[in-house]
Amino acid sequence: MYEDHTESFGEGSSIIMTMRRNALLAGAIALPMALGGVGTAYAAHYQDRALPGSSLGGVAVGGMTREQVADVVRQRVEAATVTIRSGAETRTESLADLGYDVDVDATVEAIFSANGSWSSYARSLVSTREVRAVVRTDEDITDEVVTQLVEQADKVGRDATVALGPKKAKFVVTPAVPGQTVDPATFQDVVAAAAEGLEPATATVSFVEDEPDVTTAAAEQAAEVANAIIARDVSISDGDEAHAASTKTKASWVTIPTEGDVLGAPGVDAGKVKAWVEKVAAEVAVEPTKGLRYLDAAGEVRKVMTEARDGRKVANAPALAGAAVQALSAGKAYDGGFEFDVVDATWEERRIAKGAENLAYPAAEGEKWIDVDLGKHTMTAYVGAKVVYGPVAMVSGAAETPTVTGTYHVYYKNPLMTMRGQNADGSDYETENVPYSTFFHRGYALHGAPWRSSFGYAASHGCVNLPVSIAKWVYDFAPVGTPVTTHF
Repeated sequence: MYEDHTESFGEGSSIIMTMRRNALLAGAIALPMALGGVGTAYAAHYQDRALPGSSLGGVAVGGMTREQVADVVRQRVEAATVTIRSGAETRTESLADLGYDVDVDATVEAIFSANGSWSSYARSLVSTREVRAVVRTDEDITDEVVTQLVEQADKVGRDATVALGPKKAKFVVTPAVPGQTVDPATFQDVVAAAAEGLEPATATVSFVEDEPDVTTAAAEQAAEVANAIIARDVSISDGDEAHAASTKTKASWVTIPTEGDVLGAPGVDAGKVKAWVEKVAAEVAVEPTKGLRYLDAAGEVRKVMTEARDGRKVANAPALAGAAVQALSAGKAYDGGFEFDVVDATWEERRIAKGAENLAYPAAEGEKWIDVDLGKHTMTAYVGAKVVYGPVAMVSGAAETPTVTGTYHVYYKNPLMTMRGQNADGSDYETENVPYSTFFHRGYALHGAPWRSSFGYAASHGCVNLPVSIAKWVYDFAPVGTPVTTHF
């Protein structure tokens, strides 16, 4: 638009040139007003194009559309690799692989941000504008790369740690190991500059000392506080006996939190203390014993088979747990006591069958039971007070291996089995093919004894020996749960 025909005339030429530049700038700023429609046309032409003088990563983008500028950004990003040199290792990575992401849209907007004013249009005629790329950093990726570089250079340090020892009863410290980390000026700053300038770069990595986040001194202090908590006594009495938490149990309660990159103050896990108190509470609780008594036809108690006993359950476990936590947290021992609620016992009452009041077992009407008279060496089967089989001769336990006495119940039956046990002298015995065994207490049973030719005396290992046919009758007669009374 302007032609400069000024020739050099010695000293005055510099003054003339300065005046010429000022005139050009003033003319450019006044362009819209002076040219009217021409200025408007100029602005309209560059409304959707980068202003003259605009450059990105050393590449002139003036006059380009947004899409053209975006293409330039993408191309420059692809070309802007970083060569990393660390010791004898050299590798080349993309910006994204190093955690630096160029925001193409935001970078394009930065180029076109100057299109919003007349003064920007005017200045673009006489000046240049270099725009830096807009970069987002993914610190997780960058930290991972740094970690890899440190590991490859064998410069990894280690924080001090506090953990329970092998016996889980005391906290011990693993000392910190000083290490090194990447000097940001030789890596992160280089990559950031390459990303913003969209130019390849070489990062020659060097390392600087890296103090551990958790020092040995800090770990030792935390361990000292934690072990002091473990050393404090915690005991709860049930009125008869004190129940103390073991050292190992108390150690499991202690927590040492990590707050950021430092160790927090050791504390007590309230949930674990509560679980221990509830466990002890369950151990000292007593279930009520349901009584069993037999009444005659008039309602009088004729025999108590099982005495009813009240139970108890702990009523204050949560309060004790909270008090224990509070005491330990305050640096004190704890000594508490359980409080109990009574659990009332109940009675099961059975009516004795008429005529059974004076029998060895006070059977209810219609109840099956078996009477074993060790003094007479007989077995008799009853339903209520009525004899349904017997009495029949049997062989009971010898003097050295006597049959137990008491009232029991059938709990297991086996039609054919091998029996094993010990003789009175301690030697082992084994008897195969024992038929129709009806067990009523531990290893004691009524069973067939085909090896015997006579009955009515004491000679067995403790079982009630019967003829096979009678043993089968008993096997079929007595279901699991049938009372068996043995007596003299």
